[in-house]
Amino acid sequence: MDFDGLSGIGKTALTLQLIPEIQHEFDYIIYRSLRNCPTLKTLQTNLIKFVSQQQEIELPSLIEHLRSSRCLIILDDLQTIFTPRQLAGHYQPGYENYGTFFKQLAESSHNSCLILLSWEKPREIAALEGENRPCKSLQLNGLGAEAGEIFREKRLAEEEKWSQLIDLYRGNPLWLNIIATMIQDLFGGSVSEFLSYDTLFLGDLESLLHQQCDRLSESEKQVISWLASEAEPVEISKISANLELSPSALLQAVQSLGRRLLIEKVKQGEKTLFTLQPVFIEYVKNQFLKVG
Repeated sequence: MDFDGLSGIGKTALTLQLIPEIQHEFDYIIYRSLRNCPTLKTLQTNLIKFVSQQQEIELPSLIEHLRSSRCLIILDDLQTIFTPRQLAGHYQPGYENYGTFFKQLAESSHNSCLILLSWEKPREIAALEGENRPCKSLQLNGLGAEAGEIFREKRLAEEEKWSQLIDLYRGNPLWLNIIATMIQDLFGGSVSEFLSYDTLFLGDLESLLHQQCDRLSESEKQVISWLASEAEPVEISKISANLELSPSALLQAVQSLGRRLLIEKVKQGEKTLFTLQPVFIEYVKNQFLKVG
């Protein structure tokens, strides 16, 4: 299982809430963050020693343990082993064997499960997922009316306006917390006063958005810069007509942005149109489209 979502959307929180409900189905549940970029050998050794109860004997391979015991392995912060400023899913040098590892686990017969939490979908998972395939992906899209709990905690006024905030910031819990704090600090909790401005305020969100946009390749930056200048969702052919990218480079860039969840797809009859979330439109205009 692959949980994809932007930073702050709640991937880790959702997974930790899931564990008590399913823990009776597993012999071992192991959570590891890849934030410090452990090599695959280091990670596998750590996992094997955990499930073997630290036995100082010659240890079977990890896949053998996953066959003899029912394990749930959760790997968080997967994006840290990918190379920034390249298309999504390119492993850093020395970490390419992670891709082989994921593919092996997906295609081998065993009794265990692997959950990956990431800003970017690994290419191996994208190729192996499907209705009757061993891999499944869950894209987290944020909160709906439940976000009202955040606004009540921050003591925001005008509840009838809250849905506009949820839509603008796509229900991202972390983003909404940051914006609700700004509204309380600067507007005394008045949502309507905050919304009365013609610009979309980002505030402390900028640093979070920078972390994600700083990972983009040059071709991806060209695509989102152009999309940010468009008032309406557009077909991919229109993007192609306005950018000096080869058809192959353009398609790869759009697909990569999709795997990073930085563009939205809109169905219009038989057509698929592309656009950016309002938050990213504002960020891109501030960062990529500055004049002078």
